[in-house]
Amino acid sequence: MVSIISIILIKTLITLFLFLCNKHRCPHRPYGVIGKSDQPCAATEYRSEFVPREGGIRESFKPDYTVQQNSAPLEDETTHKHDYIKHSLDKPRSFKPEEVYVPRGEFDALTSYNKEYTPKGGERVKMIKHEAQKTISAPFEGDPTYKADYRKWEASRTEPIRHDGGYLAPTDPFKGSSTYTTDYLKHQGAMRQAIRPDQAVLQSQEPFDDRTGYRTDYIRHTQPERFQRAKEEYTPNKSALDSLTTHKKDFTAKEIDRARSMKPNQQGYQSNARFEDSTTNKTDYKRWEVQPIQTHKPDEYRAKTGDMDLNTMYNSEFTPKPLAKVNAIRPVERRMVDAKFEANTTYGGDFRKWAGGRPPAIRAQSGYAPPNQPFEGMSTYKGHYIPHAGGPQRSFKPDGVAYKSTAPFEDATMYRTEYTPKEIEPCPAALLETPRSNLMLHHTEPTGHKFYETQQDAAQSQYLQQQPIAV
Repeated sequence: MVSIISIILIKTLITLFLFLCNKHRCPHRPYGVIGKSDQPCAATEYRSEFVPREGGIRESFKPDYTVQQNSAPLEDETTHKHDYIKHSLDKPRSFKPEEVYVPRGEFDALTSYNKEYTPKGGERVKMIKHEAQKTISAPFEGDPTYKADYRKWEASRTEPIRHDGGYLAPTDPFKGSSTYTTDYLKHQGAMRQAIRPDQAVLQSQEPFDDRTGYRTDYIRHTQPERFQRAKEEYTPNKSALDSLTTHKKDFTAKEIDRARSMKPNQQGYQSNARFEDSTTNKTDYKRWEVQPIQTHKPDEYRAKTGDMDLNTMYNSEFTPKPLAKVNAIRPVERRMVDAKFEANTTYGGDFRKWAGGRPPAIRAQSGYAPPNQPFEGMSTYKGHYIPHAGGPQRSFKPDGVAYKSTAPFEDATMYRTEYTPKEIEPCPAALLETPRSNLMLHHTEPTGHKFYETQQDAAQSQYLQQQPIAV
């Protein structure tokens, strides 16, 4: 307990000592004058409650640029080799088609169409003959690409595929009249009138109504005459022009020589003295005796006696190992079948050739009588249409007048609404020797330094009878 109180007392005395030595700066207003509260407070909750923590440098996650090496032997086993299962190949089975079943007896070809058909007489349709194409009397001279590049190849005649299944052709002629030709009734009607409206310009006999809102609502006001100021006549100044300037008035002439030119003379430098060509090389050169260069003579080659041993470590230490040739993994190719190819198909077996003749011409019936009344081409659009007189469309363009509101401007913001003013505690050094101060003068040194302590510390020090500590 005594050590804690002594530490608090030492900190308080150090703070007051620094303040009285003009080395103290208030943490709330470090740049302001002590005793004035006009400066903003610089103390924040972050600075007062911040607890520094020691932390090392974060390790880099960047991988090292080192080559990854592996001393293990390379395995040539692949997924195909590992998962391959060899199966036995059987001979493919030949497909034998089923025998064609030919029903016995006579074929009943009677249909509802042939049974209920009733022939009808009619006139023959007239042929629409087009104009013949104009031909040129001059002969055509030209060799087409087809004749020039055509090559005649030797080809054998293909034999026709004939199937005789005991079919007997019917003796009655084929009547190819359809329901469309029997039930068709030809009507003769006049040409339909076009529903498209007339393309002529719609003209109105009434004068053009050029009235606008501006012309209708415009009120012409009388304007007063424009005020014109009388022009003042120019009167020239009769006194002479004083051209004296401040420079001319305050200028005092000084007597000084003209500055000497530092420019070198343009004449070339000439000297009549003899040119001295002695150099350091010529002066300090010493002639030495030169000896001939000694050439190196290589040793003469002497062939070694005996035979050369051509055995290498590979030939001497090689041990042959029994290895078999790797079999191919691909399947065995399929062999060709020597059996005869059967080209019989269902179409070729069941095909029956029918005797077809030319269908008779479709003739129109003569029992149709055209109506005597004219065709009424009135449509629903024309019958129900009612024209309406419409004036010019009202303009929806907004006015150019700015929007004005008579309500007071609401400048309430979240900052103003939720702001709570906080009281800033003044610096304890600025409240010394005032009723608001909680510090008491402890003692004053001969140098003028004053030491203060809190009232609680003074009461505890009197109670514990401790000596003050000066720093």
